[in-house]
Amino acid sequence: MVLTRKRGTSLTTLEGIFLQGIRLQRHGILRKLWKLQGIGRHAIGSRFRRKRFQKREGLQVPAAIAFSPTMRCNLSCIGCYARDYPAENELSLDEIEGLLSSAERMGVFLFVITGGEPLMRDGILEAFERHRRLLFLMITNGKLLHKETARKIAISRNIIPVVSLEGWQEQTDARRGEGVYDQVKRAMGYLQNEGVAFGFSAMVARDNFQTLSSDQFIDEMAERGCALGFYTEYVPVGSAVQWELVLQEQEQKQFRKRILEMRKNKPIMIVHLPDDEYMDDGRCRAVTYGSVHINAQGYVEPCPFAHFASDNVREKGFDEVLRSQFLAKLRSSEAPVRRGRIGCALLENMDILQDIAVKTGAGPTDCPQES
Repeated sequence: MVLTRKRGTSLTTLEGIFLQGIRLQRHGILRKLWKLQGIGRHAIGSRFRRKRFQKREGLQVPAAIAFSPTMRCNLSCIGCYARDYPAENELSLDEIEGLLSSAERMGVFLFVITGGEPLMRDGILEAFERHRRLLFLMITNGKLLHKETARKIAISRNIIPVVSLEGWQEQTDARRGEGVYDQVKRAMGYLQNEGVAFGFSAMVARDNFQTLSSDQFIDEMAERGCALGFYTEYVPVGSAVQWELVLQEQEQKQFRKRILEMRKNKPIMIVHLPDDEYMDDGRCRAVTYGSVHINAQGYVEPCPFAHFASDNVREKGFDEVLRSQFLAKLRSSEAPVRRGRIGCALLENMDILQDIAVKTGAGPTDCPQES
């Protein structure tokens, strides 16, 4: 599978890579994606709805947003960006349904479901299933992904689970906890047996980037049934930052080179963040084009790594929060411009972010723990 990017297009966005992979359909494993309920048709319909809102309302609706239905988790992983969020006062299922309906109506196509561990929310899979025009990429640690869960996902046909690991057993268990690697393998087995389109995700750091970019690792993931792979370089955020995990400049270049090679000759669609997220001028595509992260308490943040918000979906409609002055001023500023090795430009430009937050009434959404 070869992914190309024409001038003026954005096939390196997560949505673009996904849709290009489905169109090419060169490898048998990707044919599973065609089992998803009319997903190509819904993607086209979503695009028309976004354009209609742009023309009629002057509102830029993102194709994809991130949403965390819970910040609770049954693991305590090294490097987790979400450890400082409060666990209480989560959006109710009714409030989540309202959010999904509004986003669906306005043309959002893709929800990246993160957390916390999404499967800790009872009823969340059934809520996703009721919104057939949306595609849900659900990042999970796999501990709660049992046979019955895999069967529910297979029936829904609009959920793609993405199971997290850190490389081989020693690396995964060291960062995520003893026995987690075996649980990941078991979860992948359940999904493969049900014929579900699924993938893996991994946090890329100095201690595992060579493993994650090796032929042996990616070949094993494909053999286990993964159709997708999501690599996210470690972002030093939160109260337990470990700078020694951040890739050095030469290591970043080496890893990126391998990603581009694997895209050409491996039977798996690969997303690599942050590099896939940035345009030629260094601007973060997600922030610039209006994508947001909605946390479990309903606060609308510009990015999962930038824990500031001025609006909450409990208090305002989805269209209203997208008009947020905080988000608008952030998009037009220099804050989304990447300048160094940190994977999130907003963190690199924290002084700009905080200045805009003060001027627009935005505040922090996390509560860092004492070390």
